[in-house]
Amino acid sequence: MEKRMSTADRVLSILGLFTAERPQWTVEEIRSELRLSASTAYQYVGSLTKAGLLVSGKAGRCMVGPAAIELDRIARQVDPLIRGARAALQALVGASGAGAVGLLCRLYRLQVMCVEQYVLLDPGFSISYERGRPLPLMRGSASKVILANLEAGWPSFKEEMRRIRRSGPVVAVGELDPGVMGISAPVFDEHDQILGSIGLALEAAPVLADPSRLERLRTIVQQAGEAATRALRSA
Repeated sequence: MEKRMSTADRVLSILGLFTAERPQWTVEEIRSELRLSASTAYQYVGSLTKAGLLVSGKAGRCMVGPAAIELDRIARQVDPLIRGARAALQALVGASGAGAVGLLCRLYRLQVMCVEQYVLLDPGFSISYERGRPLPLMRGSASKVILANLEAGWPSFKEEMRRIRRSGPVVAVGELDPGVMGISAPVFDEHDQILGSIGLALEAAPVLADPSRLERLRTIVQQAGEAATRALRSA
């Protein structure tokens, strides 16, 4: 059993090589990166190709295959965070009173991933935080509010995370995209464990110029987080 699990881990590690920054790999590059024998590399890549998780392109380069899209569609239908928080996300964007992008994010390994976006009106700006793109825990409001609700070590770091938790929704300006503000609140599961975050991305300048508007946005983001958490707990 242990040997089989080890093999499964090595096969899955091939998929982990494919990123937005490097979306194509040859079998030889995979073999070298993961220190596999040539026969093993070809066997694993062949299995992933047969499953539709990889496809071959020009010059023998492999890329993510259509099975990943099929799995993504299934995930959007069954993911409890997406199902439970979708209504709260849509209501939040509607209540924002401006062109804003609604973001629903999930803790993913040691990163945070956007799993759902919602736009009601053209926001007039673009954001780099696309659905499916993982980001580090230390950048952006969506990540920081999740990080603040994780169990932390290091006394000084822990105290800073406690301060962020006490302050309510996290506001971050320009940490992911210049001129864009993020406001995010935590979403918890039925066991009161941090599951993800819900929030808005919008132009920073008009909001920073109007403190009352910023406070209103913080309030409705906080309410959205509470509504999403209640929905998940009652599902």
